[in-house]
Amino acid sequence: MYSEIQLGIIFVSLGFTYSQKTTNNSDRIILSDLQNRVNLLERFIGRFLTGKDNFNISNINALKIHHKGIPTLNTSAVAFSARSGDKSGISVGFILKFSHVITNLGNHYNPTDGIFIAPVHGLYMFHWTMNCYTSGSSHCGTSLMINGAEKVAIFSGEDGSGYHHTGSNSAILEVQEGDHVWIQTRSWSNVRIYDWSSFSGCLMSIL
Repeated sequence: MYSEIQLGIIFVSLGFTYSQKTTNNSDRIILSDLQNRVNLLERFIGRFLTGKDNFNISNINALKIHHKGIPTLNTSAVAFSARSGDKSGISVGFILKFSHVITNLGNHYNPTDGIFIAPVHGLYMFHWTMNCYTSGSSHCGTSLMINGAEKVAIFSGEDGSGYHHTGSNSAILEVQEGDHVWIQTRSWSNVRIYDWSSFSGCLMSIL
């Protein structure tokens, strides 16, 4: 509460000083100097409300600032969910393309190449399920990849012919802005993917 009063005093003081200068014809305001002062004030306000330097306060909805000074950001939802079609003849190291899009808020998932590109640095949750049919001694293995680095994996399958296998996994990961996320085959031979295999993800929090 004390900090909010201080912030109010700064606003009043700034307004009073500006009024004095603009009404005094002998005291000319240099535009660049005024811009520097506004930039400094915006940086101070952004740090006061978010704890971060150089925060763009245009992303803060003033009507949604809680009484403790924690702002709500005008950030669009980021979420996607897609399922695959029937696929066969796939080898190890293949990026799976979940081409039937169910949800794609923000349009950051590309069904053409199967890759999600993170729009902001944040905490994300990803989930995928594989519904596979194995023929002979084979296994259905896939991994969640970020920029080519394996994070988590699924393995399913048996040493036999004509089995259906379903496996799923989830992960909550810190992802940098611009990182590429996809599902890739890890251990794979004589496997067919069925239509309801899926890949989903969403932004939980901006960091």
